[in-house]
Amino acid sequence: MSDITRLTEKITADAEKKYQLVLNDAQVEIEKQERLKRSQLEEQLSDRLAQFEKEKRAEMYLQISDIHIQSRNKVLAAKQSVLEELFSEALKRLNQMEAADFQAFVTKGVQEAQVSGEVELVLGEKSAHLLTEGFLKEIQQTIPECRLTVAKQVLPRKGGFLLRQGDIELNFTFDALLDASKEELSHTLLQLIFEQ
Repeated sequence: MSDITRLTEKITADAEKKYQLVLNDAQVEIEKQERLKRSQLEEQLSDRLAQFEKEKRAEMYLQISDIHIQSRNKVLAAKQSVLEELFSEALKRLNQMEAADFQAFVTKGVQEAQVSGEVELVLGEKSAHLLTEGFLKEIQQTIPECRLTVAKQVLPRKGGFLLRQGDIELNFTFDALLDASKEELSHTLLQLIFEQ
């Protein structure tokens, strides 16, 4: 019986060794699978964090850009408001021009227009009271090639004048002169006001 007992013990010992080997191999495989799964999860987490960070960064840049655009629009609106105030004040002052200054303005305008022959002078409603008969005679003597007549109608709510010769009109109203030079003046005024 001792052979059977030894054989049984040897088979049991071999089985125990195999069991331990299989168990060790299984343990190694489980640990390997766990490391692989952990590394995959860490990689997924890292990718998701990177994607999240990228999305948040893009969202932040959009918000910063939006804030920049809003602030730029506010600055532009403020500049536009200042310019409108300046041009409004300039128009107001031009419409309050003294008679001598207005007459010099008309004389210069007629000379620069280089008109000759019959020319009609159409005055703005706000400037009509500044022109005298004596001044008309003076301008006729200054520019003999031009026969200037004053139109009976006036330009409503305007200051300055028009020179009309047939179908041709030369506009010297204060509104038109300011509008014509607004772009150039705006740039210069903005530099003077905001870059100091």
